[in-house]
Parts: sequence; structure tokens; C-alpha cells
Amino acid sequence: MEISESSPSESETSLSSLFDSGLDLFNSLEKSEEPTSNLEVQVQVKRCMKMLEDATKLVSMADMFSKNEDFDEIPTESIKYFLLPALLGSLATKLCDKAHRLHYVNVSEVYFYDFLERVKGYGITDVEIPERKAETGEAPQQLSSPAPPSNTKMIEDMVHTRESKLKRFREEKELQEQLVILRKAMDNPNLDDETVRKYFVTLIKSYVMKAIDEINSLAQEKDILGYMEKMKREGAEESTKPRDYQPPKLQPIIITKNDVQKKVFGAGYPSLPVMTVEEFYEKKIADGEWSAAGPGASAKSLQDMTNNQNSNQETPEDLEKEGKIERDDEEYLMQQRAMDEYKDTHKRGWGNRHNRS
Repeated sequence: MEISESSPSESETSLSSLFDSGLDLFNSLEKSEEPTSNLEVQVQVKRCMKMLEDATKLVSMADMFSKNEDFDEIPTESIKYFLLPALLGSLATKLCDKAHRLHYVNVSEVYFYDFLERVKGYGITDVEIPERKAETGEAPQQLSSPAPPSNTKMIEDMVHTRESKLKRFREEKELQEQLVILRKAMDNPNLDDETVRKYFVTLIKSYVMKAIDEINSLAQEKDILGYMEKMKREGAEESTKPRDYQPPKLQPIIITKNDVQKKVFGAGYPSLPVMTVEEFYEKKIADGEWSAAGPGASAKSLQDMTNNQNSNQETPEDLEKEGKIERDDEEYLMQQRAMDEYKDTHKRGWGNRHNRS
């Protein structure tokens, strides 16, 4: 729209119709039951934003609001334009784009703070505006860390916050009740200037409550988004670094006398044997840690000597045991395992200690 090519009255008419159309579309989006992420809803949100942005440009060019004038000096037909930043801030929160969500949150905050500061500057409201945080969602850095608040101070702050919320809730409820009555009055063909002025002032005060709630919600969302962004950056940096060597998981290695013992004690033994003395010796030689004449050789020869001595002194009882082992006699194997479990829980020398000092 070109204001310079139109007369003031035509400009005001086109601005008013543009704002009214944008407000109607905004109200229909607020009442819509469709999810915000719906493509059609997103298209309408952006369309509504474009209309209200154009209206804002026209208001700025017309220089309607000046810090040097009082609210009583503002014409009734111009009061509704105070709502522009509040409407745009609310629409910005509806934009669904994960990649740019933090940017939209920051934009929404700018709109809401502009709205609150302007209406408070004109004396329309006297609410306490929440403290503005840094753009990243983190509190501004301070030269010296403040002392942690005492328990009494924390309780006082909690009570104050709760009272403020309750007060806003009661005020908003009263404002909504007034708006229902005033909206009906706005349909009257013989509408007077005072009713129009009261309607928009009440509407502005209602959006003041909504803006404060939105700012508090956005502050929490900024903290979460800022933390997620930080973790994403750290993850990207970590992915570029070479991965540290991860050693294989440690496995228990219990050295057993021979293959027979390995088979007997392997299934039910607390620590699983995976290697005999001979296998252990051959592995050491294969790994180059021992030579054939090294410590393993003497260990092997001692083992052989023990085996030879045992074989020369074998009794019929020993032969019967070996036969059972070779045949995998189930009863014998179960006895051996039971004996091992018994030894694990009954240490040698414990016995009956009754009446012992």
C-alpha cells in the first residue's frame, strides 16, 4: 500500500480494514480445533502475520503513537492498534519449524515486551513486567556471582509468585466477563464512542495477562532450546574427533589341569574355565611372550612328571573314576559339581564349633 498516493482518510480506512481483517483471521485461528502443525493452518498463520505486519508499517509511517502524549489524547479509532505486537507475538509462537524454533521464540518475546512496555508507558496497565533474559535463553553474565538466596527469601519469592498468578487469574476472569458484555454492545448499530473505547481498553488489558503468561512460558522454552542447541554443538564436535580405542570386554580365564577337568567343571563352575595348562603354554609361545625353552617349558615338564607319577601309582579306584569321566557318567559328574558347590560354601576347618572357646 502506498500512503503517499492516498489521502489521510483513505489511508486510515485501508489501515482500519486491513487490521480488522487480520484480527478476524486471528480470532478464527484461535478458535480452530485443527493442530497448529497442519499445513493449511501454517499457511493461514503466515498470511495473518503478513496482514498485521503491513498494518504495523502503516501505523509507524503515520506516527500514531508518541511518547509525549497521554492515553486520553489517543483517538478512539486508533486504540485498537495497540494490539498489533501482542497479536504478532502470539502468531509467532504458532510457527512450526524445529530448525528455527529458538529464533521464533526470541521474535515472540520482542513483540510481547514491546506490547507490555508501550501499554504500561501509556498508563493502560500497571502490571510488573517480567525481567528480560538474554537472547540465547541464558541469564546475562555478571561480574561476580551473587550469594545464594536464603530459605526465607526463596519461600517469600514463591509466595509472591503464587499471589501474582492468582491475582492475574482473577483479573483475567473479570476481564473475560466484561468482554462478553461489551462484545454484545458492539453489535448495537447506535454504538457510542465511549463503549468502543472501553471495549478495546478491556481487550488490551486481557492481552496483557496473556502476554505475561506467554513470556514466562517462552523463558522456560528458551532454556530447554538453549540446552539442546549446546548439546547438539558438543555432539557435532565429538563426532569429528577420532574415537578412542575401546578394549574388548574382560573375560575370566581359569587355568585347569587338563581337558577332562575343563569339561567336568566348566558347566556349573562359578568362573568358567576356558583354557588348560597346555593351551595356556602354547598360546604364550604363539604370542611370542615365551620361548619354547622359557618358563612355560619347565612348567610343562613338571606337569608331565606329575602326570607320569600319577599314572604309575593309579589304583583301581582311580581307574574307575577315570572311566566314569571318559564315559561322561552323569551321576559322577553331578557328585563332583555338588562337592565343588559344597566346598565353596563350607570352608575347610569350619566344622562343629560347639563349646569351642
